[in-house]
Amino acid sequence: MNASTISLRALYLPCIAFSLLVISACSSTTEGPKTPPKIFNQDASVKAEVLLKKADEANENENTDWQLAALQALTEENQYVLADSVIEHLNKKTLTPKQQNDFALLVANNEYTKNRLEVALITLNKINTDLLSADAYLHYLKLKSSIYIRHKNHQAAVDTLLTLTPLLKNSDEIQQYNDTLFMQLVALSPEVLNQFQTTNLTLSRESETESLGTGENSLAERLAAIEAEMNANTSPSQLTEEDIFIQGWYALASLYQRYQLRTNQLLRSLETWQSNYPTHPALSNMPTPLRNISETSPYRPSKIAVLLPLSGRFQQQAQALQYGISDAFYNQVALHKKLKLEEEALKNNIARLSESNFNDNVVDVNASEVKSDFDFPVPSLLFFDTNELSMVEIAQQLQDQNINFVIGPLLKPNLEQFLPLVENIPVLMLNALPSDKKLDSNGEPKLQGSSLHYSFALSPEGEAEQAAELISQNKHKKPLILAPRSNFGQRVAGAFEARWNKLNVERQEQSDNALESYPAETHYFTSKPDLARFIDTTLQTNKSKERINQIKGIIGKPVETEVRSRRDVDAIYLVSDRSELILLKPFISVSISPFAQRIPLYASSRSHDVDLTSQQNKELSNLTFSDIAFLMDDKSQINQEVQAIWPKQRFSTLRLFALGFDSYNLIEQLKQLQVIDGYYFQGLTGELTLDKSNTINTKLQWAKYQKGSLVEVTPPASSQ
Repeated sequence: MNASTISLRALYLPCIAFSLLVISACSSTTEGPKTPPKIFNQDASVKAEVLLKKADEANENENTDWQLAALQALTEENQYVLADSVIEHLNKKTLTPKQQNDFALLVANNEYTKNRLEVALITLNKINTDLLSADAYLHYLKLKSSIYIRHKNHQAAVDTLLTLTPLLKNSDEIQQYNDTLFMQLVALSPEVLNQFQTTNLTLSRESETESLGTGENSLAERLAAIEAEMNANTSPSQLTEEDIFIQGWYALASLYQRYQLRTNQLLRSLETWQSNYPTHPALSNMPTPLRNISETSPYRPSKIAVLLPLSGRFQQQAQALQYGISDAFYNQVALHKKLKLEEEALKNNIARLSESNFNDNVVDVNASEVKSDFDFPVPSLLFFDTNELSMVEIAQQLQDQNINFVIGPLLKPNLEQFLPLVENIPVLMLNALPSDKKLDSNGEPKLQGSSLHYSFALSPEGEAEQAAELISQNKHKKPLILAPRSNFGQRVAGAFEARWNKLNVERQEQSDNALESYPAETHYFTSKPDLARFIDTTLQTNKSKERINQIKGIIGKPVETEVRSRRDVDAIYLVSDRSELILLKPFISVSISPFAQRIPLYASSRSHDVDLTSQQNKELSNLTFSDIAFLMDDKSQINQEVQAIWPKQRFSTLRLFALGFDSYNLIEQLKQLQVIDGYYFQGLTGELTLDKSNTINTKLQWAKYQKGSLVEVTPPASSQ
């Protein structure tokens, strides 16, 4: 019997005995492994159907291991209905302690793939890891660390990854998890990373003599060396191998967190770290951000020009961007002063340390002799009104004033005129890169601009693509898109449809079984008064009403029946503003058949706005929507500061503020984003990455309202 028949039995006969779920195609022994595969053995790959038949052929007292292996395969093949039937059956059996542990790990794995992270973690915490095989224990640690990462529990993720990484054998996998561990460490607070810092640092006479020299470079190297060694609470020679391993990782993340934008200091500190931890495993697979550091030297502009339409039709939007850029600028100036003071204090401490500990070889540490990473001026920030000056005039002024970085322009017509005039100046434009009519090797429009030109915008099309990805990850098969009948609505719906179709193709290619999937279906609405009729037509309740009226006409008397909505749709994506959504959601709710399964609703950030009535958020309960990180965390310090200055500000304005804020901070991050694979910058708009076309991509966050309160939604992992 094929897999589809098995699934139907699981769906319609859930109470039958487990053995009846599998019917052998013939009486002969099924081809396959002679013994049950060990769970999570990377070398074993057997189809669930084969394993289920093997379990059916085995004696009931001996088939448990086959059923456990089948459960793993069913989860990997996304056959969740049948997997749940196997789980229900195994729950009724008497298992050995080892089988019980393996079963718990398989259940946790199944819950994780269904995005039930809390249930998965609770199940994992009940497992006795001493009874797991080596392969199963590795999967246990990977699963646990992944849950912690997705919950943003960085410390728990670090603790788990520090246990996992020494057990890995494959070089590519070691590199992958070293990178993951490193980024989780960097996400910790400086206080946590510096927990090994000591004030009782003493250097050996030999190491001090080696560090002596003349000239500013040797003094700067000594400064970095002493500071790096101060990150160790105990000298490595006095630590256990495990202590050195853990402390080395913390010290490595600490120096990167502190000096990631100060290349010279980072290189010097890294050299000292390597000498302090000469046998550390990370040396063989250094975290990717610490490779090719010299190539990631950040832009250090002395003069930054910002090109915005500060007058005219787009004045309000430009001012929000201007406020964000200015706020980031002044924050950087304040941070620069703070770090400068810290550096001066450190030099003074080193001078006192030299006088007290090295009387026979005193070195006069003079701040003026040390080459500092802060010996560059705070940049000047100049704003140009693109409505007052032409692009040619602005380009000439940039040349005359020696501008060496540009943020903007904002409007596409200005971009097309401006970019050819400044091919040798780094530009972070605040709109999509212009494209010409030619196509690249992938059939995509060829983008204009030089390698120094970058694009950063909050793209509605990109947001729709992320919505398609989330809905696909949530195992929906037939989504509806409801969008306004406009150029904007068509662009957004088109982006969703294109991404959805591509995801369907990818899923089919990755699966050996034919997966059930359908194209996305788009319906466009016009005006608010027509929304009720629009939903009636879209969900086909109008046809049900017509059939009921026909029956009433034939019978000639009232008929007790319910209006039925279409049953093929399992998700709805709403592209609407707040006022439209407030009407659409209840119309959809009352149109769904009372006996039908509730259809999950997803919405774009256009519908997420300040609740002026204090009631709308409650009315939108259980609706999932995307938005920038800044608007998902109203308790963050910067969010509260901005809200205090701009109370009850529209979210569309705050998004532009965040875009401006991030655009300024990205100046120092662009080179790292461009060179380091997998590198990202956490901004106010979200997790920012740079693609090969020099476009900044923003990973939005997802949330829903529950009883009026905002609750973050953790997207499913696309793969384990």
